[in-house]
Amino acid sequence: MIYLLSDEGRQALRTVASRPVLYAFDFDGTLAKISPDREGVKLSPSMHEWLRELAARASCAIVSGRALSDLTPRVNGAVPYLIGNHGLESPLTPAATLSVAEQVCLGWMKQVETDLAQPLKVAGIEVEAKRYTLTFHYRGIDESNGFQAALILLLNRLTPAPQLICGKASVNAMPQGSTRKGEAARSLMLHLRRTGLFFIGDDETDEDVFGLTEGLIMGVRVGYQTESQAQYYLKHQSEIEEVIRFLVHRIDRTPEFPDRRKQPGGLSQKPAGER
Repeated sequence: MIYLLSDEGRQALRTVASRPVLYAFDFDGTLAKISPDREGVKLSPSMHEWLRELAARASCAIVSGRALSDLTPRVNGAVPYLIGNHGLESPLTPAATLSVAEQVCLGWMKQVETDLAQPLKVAGIEVEAKRYTLTFHYRGIDESNGFQAALILLLNRLTPAPQLICGKASVNAMPQGSTRKGEAARSLMLHLRRTGLFFIGDDETDEDVFGLTEGLIMGVRVGYQTESQAQYYLKHQSEIEEVIRFLVHRIDRTPEFPDRRKQPGGLSQKPAGER
């Protein structure tokens, strides 16, 4: 993997910024700091402002595991395109598909509250119902004893059989055949007539985008991981804002390093319209 803020990585970013691409980002752990308090996660004011600046210049989307009803107020209009529920909720998803998924999840919740209630309670699992998908959270539980594998076996008892996607301290249950992050992001890219997809994510669920064989021109993972299919990486979530500022400057053809004394990354703290 190549460090995105190295000389080689920055040169690759310059090439991306010269093309009409769709810039897409995961939310939790990428645009916003990850937190055990899911309700408290939000964009920082500066991140919101720089996202708005980028979205004013190029096509931008957020691709999240959160439901759109949860994600939308947290984004607060920073970008125009939102994809939720791991790809299932998209501007391109037919209403009939969502209706079927909702009925499936209602059926699963009845099983969760009856047949699976006791084992989930004993294991300390928190169930998050997101209307079209379910997420089973186990943050703080030691995974070294095969906990995730045991949870997967338990969830495979759901009927109809779910499509299971593992994330950070979580397992997500989606109806079989559901559109996932990679396909949803690529479909939006094609719908907007963009020539490629740029994507940054931090979770195992984001590997679905990094593994795209068509459309993806740059995949960036937050945190170095040798097994990742992403070609580039960032060391910390805190570097995301610098990447977005860099892209804004490149699209505007303004200096990338206005005054290195102002900040370590060498980029102005103010949005382009305020320079």
